[in-house]
Amino acid sequence: MQVLGTGTTPGGRSIAWVAPDVDTVSMFTQALAGTYGKDIAIAVARELGLEPSPGKPLSLRTIEMALDMAQMTRHALEGVDFGTRLDCSATAGGPGFIGACRDLGIAPESVDPAQRQRIDESMAQRFDQAAAQGQTPVSSHTAQEWLRELLTT
Repeated sequence: MQVLGTGTTPGGRSIAWVAPDVDTVSMFTQALAGTYGKDIAIAVARELGLEPSPGKPLSLRTIEMALDMAQMTRHALEGVDFGTRLDCSATAGGPGFIGACRDLGIAPESVDPAQRQRIDESMAQRFDQAAAQGQTPVSSHTAQEWLRELLTT
C-alpha cells in the first residue's frame, strides 16, 4: 500500500490517502472488524452499501458515518449485555443466578458472599472476552451455562 498523504479530521481522527490501486473499502471494512468485531463491521458495510471497489476512494463522510454507526451499535450491544450481567449477578442475587442455582439443586442462600464475588468476577471476564471477540450480545442461555459451570467448580 502506497500512502500518498496523511492528516486528521476536524474531529481528531487520523486519516491517510493511499494510491488508487488499493481497495480502500475492503481495508476499511477489515479495520472496522478488527476494532468492533466482524458482525458489527458486516452490518455497517451492508447498511452503507460498502462493497469492494479497488481504485475507488472512500469519502471522509462515509468513514465518519461508518465509525459512528459502529460505535453506536457497540454501545447498544453493551447495554444488552449490561442487562444480562445484572440478571446473572451472584452478588445482587439476580434472577438468572437464582435460576442457575435451582437448576443445579443448590439453595441460593448457601452460596457465601466470597463465592458470589468470585462468580461475578469470572462472569465479568467471560463477558469481556466475548465483547473483545465481537460476540455480543451474550445470550441469556450462554450466560446461564457459564453460571452453572461456575457454580459446580
